Amino acid sequence: MKTFFRSLLASTLLATATLAAQAQPSAPTAAAATPTDTARLTLDPGLINPVSMQSFEAFRTAVQPLVKQMAGKKVVAMGEGTHGTAEFYKLRFWLTRILMEEHSFDRLGLENTYGDTYLLNQALQQRTATTDLKPLMQKHLISMWQNQEMVELLTWMQARNRRQRRQVELTGIDNMFTTADAQLLQQGLAKAKNPEVQAAVAQLLKSAQYNDNYWYKLSDKTFKRNRPEWLSSGYAGYLAAEKLVQLLPATKLPRKQREVLAGAAKNAHLGLDVFYQYEKFKRDSSRDSAFAEMTKFIAGGSHKVIIWAHNAHVGRTVAATDDRSNGGGTGDYLERMFPGQYFVLATATGAGTFAATQDVFISPASVMASYPLSAPKAGSWEAAMSQVSSPLYFFDTHQLGAQDLKRPHRLVGQTVGGEDYYADTQLGVTYDAMLFVRQGTAATPLR
Repeated sequence: MKTFFRSLLASTLLATATLAAQAQPSAPTAAAATPTDTARLTLDPGLINPVSMQSFEAFRTAVQPLVKQMAGKKVVAMGEGTHGTAEFYKLRFWLTRILMEEHSFDRLGLENTYGDTYLLNQALQQRTATTDLKPLMQKHLISMWQNQEMVELLTWMQARNRRQRRQVELTGIDNMFTTADAQLLQQGLAKAKNPEVQAAVAQLLKSAQYNDNYWYKLSDKTFKRNRPEWLSSGYAGYLAAEKLVQLLPATKLPRKQREVLAGAAKNAHLGLDVFYQYEKFKRDSSRDSAFAEMTKFIAGGSHKVIIWAHNAHVGRTVAATDDRSNGGGTGDYLERMFPGQYFVLATATGAGTFAATQDVFISPASVMASYPLSAPKAGSWEAAMSQVSSPLYFFDTHQLGAQDLKRPHRLVGQTVGGEDYYADTQLGVTYDAMLFVRQGTAATPLR
């Protein structure tokens, strides 16, 4: 049950490929195999830093030791143990607010497609008008981001940008959908006189729309797939995106627009790379390395970036060792790209409810609903963390010392049925800090 970070498109495409061919030479290195410890664990009380959600100010005071560790970094990742726990959204919003207000962080990158997120961000940049965010969220965000907790974050960003000279931005590091990327390029390059540019844009848009439609229909059991046509279209789209990546530097554009279009071309190129990898090597494409490449792009220049994505992605180790290409580990790439400048906070919960979808592939149209989260299994990190007297707290994972052995760590995806997936994990190797909520509640649907 790895569908929360597995590329379903790639797994469908690679149905006939050999497993051996899927290995990626640049993938994060897995830790040496060590026995998993499932003995009962009692965390040292001295590690525990209780946190309050009674008010923002109370929270801000409690997390100062954590913020101090984050403040000087170039990239701070804030993970989530499920894709639908209300407290994870609220707590990360408050941490993001502190880092943006007090420590010059100016970009928040979501596990969401770059082009779509850019179009939503435009509504956050308006200095006079106040745009209704709900329709834009429903159109441009995959459904795990469509909740009232996210409205609170985006409304704060929108209000801040109206009164502050230095604006903050929402952006995306994922590439599941590429139509918005192609549309940005079509609009931005409409006056480009180079016929190669126009031909590449037209092909990219055609391929992106075909592929995105395919994505949407993957959850439909009646959908009849035309695999040869899909492969041909996807590969043509990859070549078109590659051509645009090559041609953009020589295309005359305003500086700001150049950056946006470069991001769109790069994102589309990475998103369609799965077709290139299959065409040339019969192997999978690495979504985690693509996450890292997009993070590197948005962190260019003087920007300080916050990333919101699943724990499995932001961690420094591969969560699913049987899936070397899409088993997690974006954090390992980022640590190599930003040595000493990457900090990763994980979030986890013990029990309660969480939001998930019945769709095997999540999209903006997927319906999220509340489901029960069972008590963690014995011997897991979540079981140990649930025994702490404080209902909400954080701790420095590097201070676990001899207790930092490989133990089961729950990683809940966006699809119902994955709530009992555990990965053997050393917390201190994978994350810098852990924020734990004993009783989680499902994210609140948009109203």
